[in-house]
Amino acid sequence: MNTEKLKKFSNILSAVSITSLLIALLVGSGFIRIGTQNLIAIDNVDIDLGNFKEAATETEGEIVVMNASLAQIKYFVDGKEMTTDMQVYTDDYPVGSKVKLYYSNEDPTNTRAPELFISYYSKVGHMTLRIGIIIVSVCGVVGGGALLLSRILRKKISSGI
Repeated sequence: MNTEKLKKFSNILSAVSITSLLIALLVGSGFIRIGTQNLIAIDNVDIDLGNFKEAATETEGEIVVMNASLAQIKYFVDGKEMTTDMQVYTDDYPVGSKVKLYYSNEDPTNTRAPELFISYYSKVGHMTLRIGIIIVSVCGVVGGGALLLSRILRKKISSGI
């Protein structure tokens, strides 16, 4: 290969390395941040529940609808059947599953089903964290390798091969 072609190839490798490292930095770290935030949200569910439980009653609910945007739970208050809708989805709890439900003593339609949210945040958090780590790892190795190879080629070109 002549020197001009090696310079061009070295420039292409430099562009690949910069692009890969930017993807690792921006996209990969974004996934890691989102994953971490979802795992931290589990603690927020516990904090919210702790405050709510002080004026609430615990009961058992049954999931009657579970789709991509809604969990509908049937429960009983003083023998009266009620339902509550929650905007959460987790495939750990199919229709018919029993869940621990808390309802406000003042307003029995004000409910919490913490295990659904904990399951959701845990799954999403772990999944996005893994994706972020994979992106950072793959793009980091590709970017680092391309950068190293580019520098080796430039050194050879400058020394006259």
